[in-house]
Amino acid sequence: MNAPRLRRGVAVRLSGVRIPPSPLGDYAMDLNLTESIRKAYSVGETLEEYAKAEGVWPEEKEIFDKYFNNVGRVLDIGCGGGRTSFYLASIRNKVTAIDLSPKLIKAAKKKALKRSGDIEFIVKDAQKLDYPDNFFDGAVFSFNGIGFIPRKKGKIKFLKEIRRVLRPKGHFFFTADNFWFLNVYFPRRIWTVIKIFFSRIFPLEVREKEYGEKYFNDRIDAPYLDVKSKRVWEEIIKQSGFKTVINNSKYGVREKRKFSLLKDLFGDGNYLFFVLRK
Repeated sequence: MNAPRLRRGVAVRLSGVRIPPSPLGDYAMDLNLTESIRKAYSVGETLEEYAKAEGVWPEEKEIFDKYFNNVGRVLDIGCGGGRTSFYLASIRNKVTAIDLSPKLIKAAKKKALKRSGDIEFIVKDAQKLDYPDNFFDGAVFSFNGIGFIPRKKGKIKFLKEIRRVLRPKGHFFFTADNFWFLNVYFPRRIWTVIKIFFSRIFPLEVREKEYGEKYFNDRIDAPYLDVKSKRVWEEIIKQSGFKTVINNSKYGVREKRKFSLLKDLFGDGNYLFFVLRK
């Protein structure tokens, strides 16, 4: 099966999704972001595309077949319409598939009526995993959804929580945008870096506080992204307690080579690929 080419950053006008600054700090910011992202993935073309998405990428299939084949309970985070969930179930896993958007979960459940597989679709915030320690045998967070978790501190906390719910030697796979990837969003990322830098010298009001953050108003599939570099991800993973099994790019996995600075700053959808082990 070939996955569709979903359009990250598709132009969609979203009413009521703008994130107001909060005097309550990071906790309130997280709540605002969570609700904004929930709304963003519940309307318009974004909802339609993710609800209809089918098939895993060949590079995902290679990783799933090697590290998630018949392992037991697998947590599929940010499952959308079940694109990865159905494949993980097809390789003999019991899948718990979670997503913030009730409408995407509804679409996934509708698909499940016509398919076989042991999958439970649940509306749940990935940052609030109310599962026991060592509960899952594997976990997956596909298509760069981890970029919605704010800031380095938030990502470390999230990875530690994933590690908590994984059994010993269980694997966690995720993909992420690369800060240095030379795509249409690169100039905006650099402009944000410049704003943050000068806000630390002069009394400028800048919403972004950490390199990689970017707030959008109402013309993207989500109102916020936090895109880290490969080096920063390596620091985050080290602090989370995970061991790294794969640290590569999508094209690197496809071409069976290591990550290359010359080759992996280019290419359509050439995301960072990580497989971690508890």
